[in-house]
Amino acid sequence: MDLGLKDRVYVVTGASRGLGNATARELVADGAKVVITGRDEKAVAEAAAELGPNAAGVAA
Repeated sequence: MDLGLKDRVYVVTGASRGLGNATARELVADGAKVVITGRDEKAVAEAAAELGPNAAGVAA
């Protein structure tokens, strides 16, 4: 389903795992770019790498 998210940018908090990560994964799959955040720098970096080039991770 195309939700018209291509090239939009979303910030998803708590996205290194769980529901936040699932949300970020669906946004990326629909063409959006995401900035994900989490408390653990290593976990956020790994999650962003798994999401691909349209994701950036920030420890916060």
